[in-house]
Amino acid sequence: MDYGKDILNSLVDMYERREGYIKEPSSLRAIQIDIKKNYPAYVDRYDHNAYKDINAAIEKLISEGVIISKLESTGVYSNVRLNIDRISDCYKRLNRKSIPEQCEYIKQILSLFENDNYMLLNNIISDWMNLAVNYRKLPYDLKYDGKRLKDVLTILEAVFKIEQESYIRNFSTAVFKDSKRFQKEFKSCIESILFDYTDDPIEKDKILEYYNLYENPTYVYIKGDMVISFDNSTIYANELPDGIALSNASLKRIKNIKVLAKAIITVENLTTYHDENKKEAVYIYLGGYHNKSKKELLEKIYKDNRFCEYLHEGDIDIYGFLILENLKERTGIPFKPLLMDVNTLKRFYEAGIYKELNISDIRMIEKNRENLKEYSEVLDFMLLNNCKVEQESLRAIELLE
Repeated sequence: MDYGKDILNSLVDMYERREGYIKEPSSLRAIQIDIKKNYPAYVDRYDHNAYKDINAAIEKLISEGVIISKLESTGVYSNVRLNIDRISDCYKRLNRKSIPEQCEYIKQILSLFENDNYMLLNNIISDWMNLAVNYRKLPYDLKYDGKRLKDVLTILEAVFKIEQESYIRNFSTAVFKDSKRFQKEFKSCIESILFDYTDDPIEKDKILEYYNLYENPTYVYIKGDMVISFDNSTIYANELPDGIALSNASLKRIKNIKVLAKAIITVENLTTYHDENKKEAVYIYLGGYHNKSKKELLEKIYKDNRFCEYLHEGDIDIYGFLILENLKERTGIPFKPLLMDVNTLKRFYEAGIYKELNISDIRMIEKNRENLKEYSEVLDFMLLNNCKVEQESLRAIELLE
């Protein structure tokens, strides 16, 4: 072990933890370490080499003026103290960048990625720039790592440029010339950042799909009495009991959709899609968040079938209602909630089939109360009884009854 380097690194670490770089030296408590405590081998009478090497390392650091210590009559050094006046020499000796230097580099990198075309990216950069200006660590385990920061910003910028369904491995190859690097090193970090900065109510494990980035092709499942016409063919969905699955690419080829049923029902969960089978309704499972092509599909259906009733069956939790409102806002379609009322929630609750709210649920309810007045009765019941429900639980109740 290089005892000299280890001792000096420990002292500089302590200096940084106490934020010595933004304080007057005279206001700092002595920055020192207990040699015997840090290196038990130093006082092990059977390990003379450790004693000799540590003493030599300390004496060298003293001679260089970067630490202060005094040899005791027993021939050992008890405490060694950092010489604050020589802190810049400590960094040079360790070939280590100071916090202010690292923050300056971080500010330079952040400035390179400022782009008026991507408001979300600018929001992230603004928050992180404020941290760097105040010598604070960046979140998402970036800390003061300028190299990783540059990679993360490169990824975010690339994500915001995606306008159509893309696959993660292709994306990784385009950004890094390596099809697996994004998933190995950055996926979790990028998901967390996008989840925290995206206003729309997206579940974290679906956030990449919201930005058109998928692991595999996704499909829209459709069943019920409707006719889907393409350039050279027509599909009568009612002839297929389980419906059909169309990829995003296929959605763009649809020329016309004629609905013969009375209602269009979008569902949040695939199990619900398979369970429901009302003859007078067309069911659509969007396979995750409604991206551009799925949004266009719904708009196409609505344009050609305004006489239908439009319903949405989602989870009876805060996110279910936020997803419903977002669906209405993004498509302009007057969707109404189906089986998302307080009586349905009570039925689940009395059957003991529900989950308790977590802190995030409660915060989101309080945060969005004003925008969700229409659902205040069911939200009040959630809070009062500490419950929420997933829609696929409906069949579970029927099995018990």
